[in-house]
Amino acid sequence: MALEKDLSLFKARPEELNPYEEVFLLENPFPGSAEPKSDVCTDQDAVKKKFIYSLQNFSSTSKRLRINGRTGAGKTNILQYFERLTDEARLSKLIKNLHPIYVSEPGESYFKVHGQIVDKLAGSFLTDLVNKLQVNKNLISELSQTVKTSSEFLKVIKAIAQPTQTSLSGSEERQKDAFIRWIKGQQKLTAADKNLLTDAGNPPVDITSSSLAMRFLYGFLEILKELNMCNGIVLLFDEFEEIFEGLTRSHQARYAQDLRHLFDILSESVFFVIATTPEPRDLEQYPAIERRLGEPVELQPIDSLELATDYVTDYLNSGRNKFEKEKKRHESNRPDGLEPLTREIVEEEYLLLKQEVEASGENVLPGYFLPKIRERMRQIVENGD
Repeated sequence: MALEKDLSLFKARPEELNPYEEVFLLENPFPGSAEPKSDVCTDQDAVKKKFIYSLQNFSSTSKRLRINGRTGAGKTNILQYFERLTDEARLSKLIKNLHPIYVSEPGESYFKVHGQIVDKLAGSFLTDLVNKLQVNKNLISELSQTVKTSSEFLKVIKAIAQPTQTSLSGSEERQKDAFIRWIKGQQKLTAADKNLLTDAGNPPVDITSSSLAMRFLYGFLEILKELNMCNGIVLLFDEFEEIFEGLTRSHQARYAQDLRHLFDILSESVFFVIATTPEPRDLEQYPAIERRLGEPVELQPIDSLELATDYVTDYLNSGRNKFEKEKKRHESNRPDGLEPLTREIVEEEYLLLKQEVEASGENVLPGYFLPKIRERMRQIVENGD
């Protein structure tokens, strides 16, 4: 049997070598089309400064930042970069206890946005919140007095932290799942879910309206703030203009009204960072929304060969940092600069794209330039060209 087993090893395909390792990379570091990278964001100084100022002055600023850019300008890239930057700044104690939430798509109603926020908050804080309320039995009554806007929320969370029903022993994880479905709203809870969240015979209300959903979300955030678990959130809202595409006029109006209420209700707890195209179709019909977005800041295009070279160098450095971290060693012979690319290759791709876009009165954008560099990288490394 051992012989047959060993002979089978000859038929096994050897692990394919990663050609990028020869140039100290785990993979091609450049994004392909519609593939943002959150670890590199070069030369967007105006936007970065406004973002960092609002983080550092979270309590006193209006906490609005509108980022404008055409498709391919790097809106998704900078939002995901800000998500990472906020986390790193908090962990380094450079800012207060602020947590980023990236909203990837607006969907057809406010509940799509609401659900993404709830999922992130529950994943980050629900277990710790329940533990705190279990350890300190008086905390719920104390919070009910100090954070009166959260009394309804506390009744539901109490059913998990301090259940009065003996039948719920050992049901904490099922209760948490039911809690998330409840606070995400829109659909009525099943009888079984309501039973899991019933405290002293008082079942939770069905969150079937956006106003109720926002009220309980506000309560959740206020409790987290009172317990110093989360002083606020940075809501990074991508593809904002899509809320006005593909919806009937009445659906647009309802969604816009919900978003206006969201901006107002959570104004003290949330830093809204909104990415839009320069002239979002239909948005001008809702001036109340536009006013709440703040003054737009334009993204910086790649307008020089030096800037193009900086982008390429930063992506290579980031890729090599990942390589060294993954391999758990620092390489003394790590390549510098643009290797295996060259300045001539970067210049060639940049000037070709610059000539193409200038003919139509446009600028070179990262979302079009970097995929070209990715293809050149692939040719050099994978094909040996």
